[in-house]
Amino acid sequence: MKTKQIIILSIIFGILVLGILLKSWVRSRDDDAGAARGGRVILAEFDPMKLERILIGRGSQSPAVELAKENGVWKVKNLWNVKADSAKVENLIQALRSAQGELRGSGKKLFADFGIQDADAFSIKLFGVGGTSLLDLRLGTKQAGENAYFIRKAVSENVYLVEMNMAELLGIYTALSEATPASLFWADLRLFNLDPEKVTKIAVYLLKGEEKTMITGLERKTDPQDPRKSAWKFLHKDRASSPDPDKIMKFIATMNNIRAQKVVDPGGKTYGLEKPVWQLAVTEDGKESSLVAGPKDEKEGFFYVKCSEEPTVFGLDVSFFEDLNANDASFEKNVPPAVEPKKNPSQNINAGLPADQGQAA
Repeated sequence: MKTKQIIILSIIFGILVLGILLKSWVRSRDDDAGAARGGRVILAEFDPMKLERILIGRGSQSPAVELAKENGVWKVKNLWNVKADSAKVENLIQALRSAQGELRGSGKKLFADFGIQDADAFSIKLFGVGGTSLLDLRLGTKQAGENAYFIRKAVSENVYLVEMNMAELLGIYTALSEATPASLFWADLRLFNLDPEKVTKIAVYLLKGEEKTMITGLERKTDPQDPRKSAWKFLHKDRASSPDPDKIMKFIATMNNIRAQKVVDPGGKTYGLEKPVWQLAVTEDGKESSLVAGPKDEKEGFFYVKCSEEPTVFGLDVSFFEDLNANDASFEKNVPPAVEPKKNPSQNINAGLPADQGQAA
């Protein structure tokens, strides 16, 4: 093939490639225009499986909240690595992926009108493996309604109106102009997460040095004649009656529902957990876990508690601690009041009469 022919074919090929690129660009512009005409555009497109880290802050300050996934479990890094509430994290991720906005303005001169300039706005940053940026949003501090917020991408000057309860998703319960993200909102403050059907033993102990005194003990034993049946028994041998199974189920529900009020530095030495005074032990599916408590902190009105499987130290309000501090009487069956025998109507008639008059009557 001659050099002239090769040059001509190269030019033709280049024109074809340019035409394809131009067509693709026009189609993209048409799609964007169509989305704008439709009134909404998707603001966030990322693969949640690649998400490893979330930073939530406000303004130029250091991030108030840092969430990171470790071995598949979300942790609040700047709150002593406490386990995060996975439901709250997943709710935020799903809400961001489904967020659609209506264009309300463009240009830095308008940022102040929406409270969405970098110095004032909330920031939500998502990162993947190796610190790659997946999403970087700014949330304005001025609202257009109860659940209407202004959002823009950090690299864009376009401001969109999004209908979504962002305040609830971020745990903000004051005016946006005054609020800052709080790490405690993201912490998993549960003390137990039990399957009631798999719990087979519950015991509460008072601890004093090496001495351990059981205040209450309950065990569910399977009927050897019928493995499908089981019954709860008191561990104290002097209890003649059986415990009330409904009260035991309510106690397990209480354990699952109680939340701590704060998270404290696990390296602290003033919680009394080096020599705990109380323990609640639970056996679930053959594995025992426990919650221990130090002496009551009279000044703070808390008991500091720690779960056996986690390094986290929680502050638990006294009233919630008392709900867990059960004894045998807490599980006794209610005895119905005695019913007085009905009186014979003739006895009522004769009541109060002299003996001879009563016989006459």
